[in-house]
Amino acid sequence: MHLDYLISDLALILISAGIVTLIFKRIKLPIVLGYIVAGFLISPNFTYLPTVVESADIHVWANIGVVFLMFGLGLEFSFKKLATVGGSAFIVAVTVMGAMVLIGTGVGFLLGWDKMDCIFLGCMLSMSSTMIILKAYEEYDLKGQKFAQLILSTLVIEDIVGIFMMIILSTISVSQNVSGAAMFGEIGMMLMYLVIWLLLGIYVIPSLLKKAAKLMNDETMLIVALAICLGMVVIATYIGFSEALGAFMAGSILAGTVRAGYIERLVKPIKDLFGAVFFVSVGMMIDPHLLAEYIGPILIITVVTIFGQMTFATIGILLSGQSLNTAIRGGFSMVQIGEFSFIIATLGTSLGVISDFLYPVIVCVSVITTFTTPVFIKNSERVFQFVDDKMPDGLWVFIKRNTSETRSNKDRDEDWAEYMKRVLMRTVLCSVVLYILYWLGTHQFRQLAAEYIPSDMLGDLLTTAVTCAVMVPFVNMMHGRNDVLFSKLWLKQRSNRLPLLTLRAVRVLIAGCFVALVLREIFNIPFIILFMIALAYVIAIVRSDYIKGMTINMEMRFMGNFSERTLARQKKERGQRDDYRWLNEKLFVAEFQVTDEVENKTIFDFTNHRSFRVTIIKIIRGDKSINLPTAEEKVVEGDILHMLGTPAEIDACTMLLEKAEWIEYTDRDDMMLKDYIYGQTFYGIEAERQLICAPIKIDPKSEFSRKSIKNSRMRQKYRGTIIGIERGDLTMIKPNPETIIQPGDMIWVLGGKYMADSLVKSNVLDEQ
Repeated sequence: MHLDYLISDLALILISAGIVTLIFKRIKLPIVLGYIVAGFLISPNFTYLPTVVESADIHVWANIGVVFLMFGLGLEFSFKKLATVGGSAFIVAVTVMGAMVLIGTGVGFLLGWDKMDCIFLGCMLSMSSTMIILKAYEEYDLKGQKFAQLILSTLVIEDIVGIFMMIILSTISVSQNVSGAAMFGEIGMMLMYLVIWLLLGIYVIPSLLKKAAKLMNDETMLIVALAICLGMVVIATYIGFSEALGAFMAGSILAGTVRAGYIERLVKPIKDLFGAVFFVSVGMMIDPHLLAEYIGPILIITVVTIFGQMTFATIGILLSGQSLNTAIRGGFSMVQIGEFSFIIATLGTSLGVISDFLYPVIVCVSVITTFTTPVFIKNSERVFQFVDDKMPDGLWVFIKRNTSETRSNKDRDEDWAEYMKRVLMRTVLCSVVLYILYWLGTHQFRQLAAEYIPSDMLGDLLTTAVTCAVMVPFVNMMHGRNDVLFSKLWLKQRSNRLPLLTLRAVRVLIAGCFVALVLREIFNIPFIILFMIALAYVIAIVRSDYIKGMTINMEMRFMGNFSERTLARQKKERGQRDDYRWLNEKLFVAEFQVTDEVENKTIFDFTNHRSFRVTIIKIIRGDKSINLPTAEEKVVEGDILHMLGTPAEIDACTMLLEKAEWIEYTDRDDMMLKDYIYGQTFYGIEAERQLICAPIKIDPKSEFSRKSIKNSRMRQKYRGTIIGIERGDLTMIKPNPETIIQPGDMIWVLGGKYMADSLVKSNVLDEQ
């Protein structure tokens, strides 16, 4: 009786995998490595043992294995899980993956490989192995260590980024060209696909499973789950995506149902079975002749992988504010490539865009780095002790001052969570707008310029100038402003400073990439040169006060239009009986006292710090009071300082002044602005010396119209300060000094009797 080759080949695969993995378990080596060895032993490239009959089926087995591995990954995926990994893991993942993609691609070009081989190599080298690292941590009982938790969180992010990486690689593979428009368009399609699937997952599948709950047992639930998986694979392939993406999305849909855990337990044996088949198929593709031919590149890529991953993981962990001990021990864990690299290699092979030698080369590099991983992890503590002893004193002091052993991996601080939310939202929105402007400029406007301008060079220069000019405010918006949350985090813990600066640098680099894309589309100059030009352009933008003021006004107009209905309702609710109630609700006055003798200390000496965002509105010195003191005003022992700001600004100010021994926060509770103004009499302050708050309506002929607050001369000419602006229904508390005052605005000023008299004499308050 004839037995189908498919059955006999599967039997051989499982028998060899079972025997070899038992041996590897016995000698305490990773099971994944055992699968690869088993695959090589039964491959056509090793003739001393029985081999699979149908070599063509190897790719089929690999694809089936990828489908179920990605389905299992989707079942374990959740946005909540991603949200818990913290900002530290994001910084580490971005640092390592970005650096390794560039290094791997560069190494491929130096070796003289084709462009697609280089791009796929860079992506494969950017992914560390979760299985191998986790196995080593369990073996050495390190899983509960702080550095281990950080690395495992980083690996979660790498897996998620790997999904998007596969989409980008699929796009590049189809066109054989790294086209920004095609790449972003494909990602846009994927996001639309994701939204549709999530809607199906939320509204359709849970309801169907709930209605059919009485009919479901283990068998039928398993069949339904696999049907959803393979159905999504077919749909994804039909739309033009990979099978792996379809399987992942199917798993992510089911992960959102109440039966997710139940389905995951049912599917796990099948995922393990076909996962084993996948890794065995990886081993089948190892060709000793190719390995001998490419032994040089294998050794080079191995060294680059080990030291590249280790170095940039260590740097990334330091940039996230973690200690040197955590950085080195974590960095020495990420010295390998693993299972996701095989999935990327399988994608390249199935699309036919990578050379035959690249798959076995990557497998060989993975095998070597798998053996070295436990050695590096085991000796990481010794390396830390050596580096700590031999490090130059200056570098040692810098790292100690800017990192912390007690820093949390999760960054659960509420201010951190809010700051990360703002940064991510601002970065994503501005990136979308910058891409749209890039596409419109380099495609639509360039074509329009070509029709009306006879000179191609002149048309290209005009396109570049217009596109880059329109990008200016959004580049500035992406960078953001030095807000109160930034100041509080900067002061709370010194180890916060490197992550804050890293996030700021990342946003500058992203903006620089969009400007460089415009230049690259038009000028045939090496990208690195264009990027340096673009970076200088972006830095000039974010340092310009004029652009900052223009950007603030754009944001205000957008927010006013976007929230017009809500703002109008809020204004109606608070009524007109109390014109500056909105100021009263947001601004408070805190009291500090100079407790020790100070020599030649002026207001400027402690207000010039970037985190000092409150306004000193009064100094009480015995029976004397000084309203809105100038920067040159000296401070003496016994002075009481009244500082105006929002609660967050007062908190930041308190943290800053806690370090000064000569000034302290008094026991007096913070007062709302209105209560403070009405309560000045209780301080014994004469009416002539009391502060008042007044509104000024700005018309087009006003001396303040179309000037920034900094250039309005309100402080120099009238001895007052602007504490709020009403623009339509939009209100601004303590506006940025670069904010441009527009006709129609209502500005609220704080000052004394001199300010009021001066404003009346200048006919500024004649109708107030």
